[in-house]
Amino acid sequence: MKINENPEIYLKNNPRFLDLTDDYLWLAMVDILIESGYAFEIDWKEDYSTAKNQTEILLKNKSVSIDIEKDQDLYHLEAGSFFPLLNEKIEKSGYQLLNLDIDSDSYVSILVNDESINKLLSLDDRIKEYR
Repeated sequence: MKINENPEIYLKNNPRFLDLTDDYLWLAMVDILIESGYAFEIDWKEDYSTAKNQTEILLKNKSVSIDIEKDQDLYHLEAGSFFPLLNEKIEKSGYQLLNLDIDSDSYVSILVNDESINKLLSLDDRIKEYR
């Protein structure tokens, strides 16, 4: 609400180089989720190990103990391909990764329990399943 009332508090020192023409409220929400440990952002060229490690951190924050098996076949894939496969590896945890589309060459992921997925997907078209 504070950012909506005074966008400069977010735009002024933002490393994304935003201005009022950008959807700064969406991006501010995403950045707050990342800063608070509820989401992670990886560049399109980062490998599977980075996404796996970040996913394990999110699971641990939810007190979910699951050992994501190592899969050498995923290391050569690009992020758009390994995220759906990573979701298959964590499906028994009752959680899935969803993508928050920020119209960038990076992937922002949140961990959502299975019961909340449909509700979140209905809130905004920029919240997407990894397929």
